[in-house]
Amino acid sequence: MSISNVQIDNLLEELLKLHPKKIDLSLDRIKILLNKLGNPQNKINNILHIAGTNGKYSTLRFIQEILRYNNKSTNAYISPHLVRFNERFEFNDKQITNDELFNLLKKIKNINEGSEITFFESTSGAFFEAASKSHTDYTLLEVGLGGRLDSSNVIEPLISIISSISFDHQDFLGNSIEKIAFEKSGIIKNKIPAIIGFQPYPEAKEMLINQAEHNEAPIFAHGIHWNITEQNGTLIYEDNASTLEFSNFDDQNEFQKKNIGLAIAAISQLPNIEVREFLKDQKHKSIYFPGRMQKIEDGKLCSKMKPSNELYLDGSHNVDAAFNLNNTLKNLPEKKLCIIIGMINTKDPAAYIRQFSNCFSITTITIPSEENAIPADELKNKLKDQCAEIAVSSSISEAVKSINEANENTRILICGSLYLAGKVLEVN
Repeated sequence: MSISNVQIDNLLEELLKLHPKKIDLSLDRIKILLNKLGNPQNKINNILHIAGTNGKYSTLRFIQEILRYNNKSTNAYISPHLVRFNERFEFNDKQITNDELFNLLKKIKNINEGSEITFFESTSGAFFEAASKSHTDYTLLEVGLGGRLDSSNVIEPLISIISSISFDHQDFLGNSIEKIAFEKSGIIKNKIPAIIGFQPYPEAKEMLINQAEHNEAPIFAHGIHWNITEQNGTLIYEDNASTLEFSNFDDQNEFQKKNIGLAIAAISQLPNIEVREFLKDQKHKSIYFPGRMQKIEDGKLCSKMKPSNELYLDGSHNVDAAFNLNNTLKNLPEKKLCIIIGMINTKDPAAYIRQFSNCFSITTITIPSEENAIPADELKNKLKDQCAEIAVSSSISEAVKSINEANENTRILICGSLYLAGKVLEVN
């Protein structure tokens, strides 16, 4: 059997139709599905559960590569995907094949028997079913949205890991940082270690610590039990047990400094995992992070790029992520900044774009094939007060081409949405 991408997409569409809402946070439906499957989530050992607003995927990837360096095998559940749904499921360090994925999703669809269930709940059930049969040293589980009522939150992890929390998905998680942090803290379990990353809002950190104490969970928090700093171009991780000095990232990536720190803090809680040699060999600098401050240096989009121009892609879509992205850009050699932006209608484009300093121009586009995308003309109107030079483009390719032809010594940044980042990687 050889299953095509179209067949996978058609099956995924069938799963989408099983619930009138794309998102409906609850644990009731997935628990029913998992019970029909024989509760596979209870048969998976050594789960590292990762929540947060920004940095979940990067933290997961750092942890995964450190584990691999130590000859440990992993499963991984990643959300969302950028180009193909298969990206979400990794078993024994390999991305799932179309044939495997089709059979797995078909099994879930059949055993669910048409019951109302959200897309993420059914695909989470699929991951748990497959992971229970893929015996690895560790399983890395990324939260989809929130934590407390996220369909990944039906397991007992080895450790709970929470990255930076900021404003995002307020329509589902609440309109205050305390409410959002409370929802994220829902992955903290009774007497299971909670590893807390850098928090831009003190209220979030306080909430996480309070909830960990309430659950009698051992706490290992940034700024209290561990820290990561930079001195003279060197990164320094410190906790009570060790001090690690290692090379900074070549692109001076501000948010990845925080994420590598959280990954090291998490790894320090695992037995017999060595991180010092991993850092000494500078393996942290060669990890591929698609759509995360990714420099695009080949492919269709930059085939005719002027030598003095650069193209970057970043899927950031909230204020805190934009703030960190801007700090990273400021660390790079000075160039004119031209932003190409597409966003979905639950985001705040003006608040996002205000985080960027010295923006020369903005070009708005409609995210292709995304029903919730803000139309390019509407997005331009929302951003008209943020930049003197603002234009609309009909496509990603046309936007890059126009900026490249009209400018020299320019850094072109495509940003505003992970959905857009996926489309960029797809057309390139």
